[in-house]
Amino acid sequence: MRPEQWAERNDGLLSSQAASKGGVSPDQIARRRKSERYRAVRRNVDAIAGAPQTWKQQVRAVALTCGPRVALAHATAARLLGAEVADDGSIHVIGPISRLVRLEGVTCHRSTTLEPEDVVHRDRIACTSPVRTAIDMSGALTINELGKLIDRFLRTRQMQLEDLRERVDRSRPAPGRSIKKLRVVLAARIPGYDPGESELEGRIARIIDKAGLPRPAQQHRVQLDADRYRIDFAWPEHKLYLEGNGFGFHRLSSDLDSDAVRQNTLVLDGWTPIEVTWRMPDAVIADTIRRFLSRV
Repeated sequence: MRPEQWAERNDGLLSSQAASKGGVSPDQIARRRKSERYRAVRRNVDAIAGAPQTWKQQVRAVALTCGPRVALAHATAARLLGAEVADDGSIHVIGPISRLVRLEGVTCHRSTTLEPEDVVHRDRIACTSPVRTAIDMSGALTINELGKLIDRFLRTRQMQLEDLRERVDRSRPAPGRSIKKLRVVLAARIPGYDPGESELEGRIARIIDKAGLPRPAQQHRVQLDADRYRIDFAWPEHKLYLEGNGFGFHRLSSDLDSDAVRQNTLVLDGWTPIEVTWRMPDAVIADTIRRFLSRV
């Protein structure tokens, strides 16, 4: 593969190994740097002139420099996996205990328990799996933040809750890791837990489970003549439903209009809506749902 083609597939980057396979010698690389056709990014990694400088390019450059025994980790891996987490500005990597990475702007973590399934690839970049990422970040995150991260991985179907539970059960304490926080988060997410499509739905699902209330059908579909609705939480046998958008806010008046038409249509068909708000305490929400269920 020509070096330029290789770079196109790798965020405009070219490793010295790929350059060599493409017939570009070290002397040619040096001349191209001098003429500014190439720009040195990391050791043995160059960027082709004109390639946009992005976060992913920086991350890939570190991965190419570190080699196959090292993977992106912690907040860097979480971001590569599509999660939103606080970023300390450093690129985090992890490798075996014998592999110490010393690079500017890079934080190296080493582990004696890095299992084969702990490493996955996103866009051909090695990073820790969602399960391992959640475990490694458990010490740095609050319980709420850790729960959001886990829900994100569940919501995007990158992780199974039971896989995380099994791994936590056999994990040992380690620097930066909090088994206690992980167990608290898992205790609130019993088997069958569904985080829904948003953080709001996840909270309601946990409230219902914790209160021991009958589990609703989530994302329940209702066909009314030509209209088809999808309800966040529904007890179809009672024609009772609860919508997550009651917790949020509407940015457009058309949203309010659409919600009003939707609710009126469902009510006219015999459905009863449950109204709660995000600011309500968990106990109030649980009691509200319980009272509605007791009357049907």
